[in-house]
Amino acid sequence: MEDKNRLDRENQIENNSQKEHPKSGEIRYRLDQKSRIKNGAFQLITLFIVVIVTSVTTTTYVSRKIQENPLGIDDNSNFSQMIRKSLDNFGNAIYDRTRIREIYNEVSLSLVGVANNPENFEGDSYEGVYTGVVINSEGYILVPYDVTTLTDSAIFVRTDREDDRIYQAEVVGRDTASGLAVLQVEGLGLRPPKFSDSGTVKVAQSVIAMGNPFGDSDRGTLTFGVVSTVNKAYPILSYDNRDVKVFGIETDAKVTPGNSGGVLLNMNGEVVGFNSLRLSSSSKSGLGAAITANEARNIARSLINSGEDLVPFIGVYGDLVPEVEGEESGFYVQRIAPEGTADRAGLRPTDIILSIDSVPIETSTTIEEYIKTRKVGDVVKIRFRRVSEIIEVDATLYGTSVE
Repeated sequence: MEDKNRLDRENQIENNSQKEHPKSGEIRYRLDQKSRIKNGAFQLITLFIVVIVTSVTTTTYVSRKIQENPLGIDDNSNFSQMIRKSLDNFGNAIYDRTRIREIYNEVSLSLVGVANNPENFEGDSYEGVYTGVVINSEGYILVPYDVTTLTDSAIFVRTDREDDRIYQAEVVGRDTASGLAVLQVEGLGLRPPKFSDSGTVKVAQSVIAMGNPFGDSDRGTLTFGVVSTVNKAYPILSYDNRDVKVFGIETDAKVTPGNSGGVLLNMNGEVVGFNSLRLSSSSKSGLGAAITANEARNIARSLINSGEDLVPFIGVYGDLVPEVEGEESGFYVQRIAPEGTADRAGLRPTDIILSIDSVPIETSTTIEEYIKTRKVGDVVKIRFRRVSEIIEVDATLYGTSVE
């Protein structure tokens, strides 16, 4: 009995002890569970960091590769070339359209509509309306010669300003060879466009042909293209029925009745030529043509100064070289006017002009006196000495140079 009571007490003590202290297996389970949670969280954080680092590294690498090779495809594959060309054309098209709109908005303010009847500005036909270009702040406007053919009719100019005024213009002068004329409107108040040296124009250069024949920029005309040929000689019939040559810029920016008389511009918005439907029509290529800005401005200045049709000028400066030891006398060329008659014909400083159309150079004024008997656009034969070589060239006479 006593032993039984002792065993019961021992069992009770053991049971109480088990209640106070969990089994060791249960402790290990709880410890393992906490460890797994900690390890899982650590692994998740580590994976997140690795993903971020990898993404940044990959993005940087790919960006550099894209800059080096936009497509990352074999350049020889048709697919690669097609995609690259499409992307280039798309980017260029967006740039060109945006830039063209900017240029048009700026330059159209320097273009005016010109007509012999003010009612023509309200019509839809390009017949009877022309584009004029403001060339200075004094109201001088360069226009096609055709504007002035109806000498008994007044000439009207319409601007694109808010008051929409129509002015009556005065004819300052005309050049029968180039097909250009100059008008003036007192108090016009329009600024000229920016001009560029047309001698810097290159083949394949982008250009814009622009016109504003109704004097309303919302109804203006514009074509876009590239330069096909520079300094091209166009053989045409002058307005006084002479065979002449006019030099111009050939372009696939089509010259139309709407932009004829307007401007040919580079992508900086600078004038490099004056669109001529007359020159364009004389060419069998179907391409547009513009008289170079340098030549047109030279003609305009001459007309403004003289107020008459241009006087031919050969464009050489120097002095007479007398006959020495049986050698012919001649005119020693010290300087040549840029884009003048002699310059176009290929003469250079130090050349000695011996004759013009077989007329010998016997005095320092022989050239000037003979040239006065000819007209702008006539072709003369110049014979000259270059070192020990005698050279003969045909030269088209250009108008008076104003420096």
